[in-house]
Amino acid sequence: MLNFEGPYMTGLRPRLLTLRPYPYGKQTAARAMALLWLVGGATTLLVVVLPHPPALHRGVMLVIGLTAPVVAGVIYRLREVLPRGVYPWLLGTGSGITTVLVAAGGGGSASVSLSFFYIWVVIFAVLFFPPVIAAVEIAIAAVAYGAVMVWTGSFTSGTFTAVEPTVLGAVIATSCAVILLLSHAREASEIDPLTGIANRRGLDRVLAMAMEQAALHEDPLVVAIIDIDHFKQINDQHGHGAGDSILQEIVEGWTRVVRAGDTIARFGGDEFVLVLPECSLLEADAILERLRLVAPDGISCSLGSARFWPGDSASLLISRADAALYTAKRLGRDQLSWANEYPPAAADVLAVDHPWSTQ
Repeated sequence: MLNFEGPYMTGLRPRLLTLRPYPYGKQTAARAMALLWLVGGATTLLVVVLPHPPALHRGVMLVIGLTAPVVAGVIYRLREVLPRGVYPWLLGTGSGITTVLVAAGGGGSASVSLSFFYIWVVIFAVLFFPPVIAAVEIAIAAVAYGAVMVWTGSFTSGTFTAVEPTVLGAVIATSCAVILLLSHAREASEIDPLTGIANRRGLDRVLAMAMEQAALHEDPLVVAIIDIDHFKQINDQHGHGAGDSILQEIVEGWTRVVRAGDTIARFGGDEFVLVLPECSLLEADAILERLRLVAPDGISCSLGSARFWPGDSASLLISRADAALYTAKRLGRDQLSWANEYPPAAADVLAVDHPWSTQ
C-alpha cells in the first residue's frame, strides 16, 4: 500500500473491513499505473484500426489512444518523485477517460466492451490504496459507468440487457474478493503467530522497502537488534510456556513505545529487529532506551543499533547491528550499543520531548 503504517503492530484481524492491501511501494504503483495507461492506449488504437461499429467516434478514440502512452511514459519517468497523493487523482482520471471511451463507443456492444476498462480501476485501487480510498475510487467508477450508460441510451437500446452490468459487477466483485484473500494470506505468511508482529519474511520485505526509500530520498534509517538477556535460563527453569508469555508481554510493551510506521520483527527465538525509518540518531537512541526500560520486572534486554549508509545491503546493515549487540553483551548486558556510530549524549536524549508513553 502506498502509505502503510506498520501493519504488523496489531497482528492479524481476519475481518473483511480490516484486511489491508499489499503494502507495495510508490515505484511499484507507478510502474503498474504506467502499464495500465500504455496498454489502455494501445488497445484503444487497436479498436480504431480493427472493424468497429459505425457509431464509434474515431476522433475521440484516436486522441485518447495517442495521449495515453505519453501519460504512461511521464508516469514511468517520474516514478521515483511522484508524491503518494497523486495516485488517487491519476486513477480518478483513468475512470474519467474510460467514461469518455464508453461514450465514444456510441452505445451498444462497443460501449459495453470498453466499460471493462473499469475493472483495471478497481484492481489498482484494491491493490494500492487503503480501504476507504479504494472504496471511493470504486464508487466513482460505478457512478460514472451508470451515468454514461444512461447518457448513451445503452440501457434502453435493444442491444443492451441486464446481462452486461451483471457480468461486469460479478467480475469486479470477484476480483476484489480474490485480491483481499491473497492479501490476507500474504499478511498471515509474514506474521509471527506467537507475538503478532512481523516474522523474518516480513522483515526482509519491510527492510528492503525502507532501505530503498532511505537511499532514494536520503532519509535517515536506523536498524536495531534486541536480545532478551538469559532467555534460555528462563525456558530451562520455568518452561517454554513461561518464556512465551514473557515474549508476548515484552512485545506488547514495545508496541506502545515505537512510532507509527516503525516495524518490530521477530528475528529468532528471543531476538528481535526494529526498523526505524526517517529516524535521526537522537530520536532512535531515545526510542531504543525506552524499549529497554519497558521490560518486565526481572527481565533485561541488550540492544545493538546501526544506521543505514548508502550502498549498504540488508545483510551488512543487520550484521553491523548484530556486532553492536555483542558489544552490549560483552559490556555487561542490559544496555544499548551503537555500531561505529556516535549517538547523542544521554543528557540530550533525556531532554527530547517524545510523544510516546511506556504506560
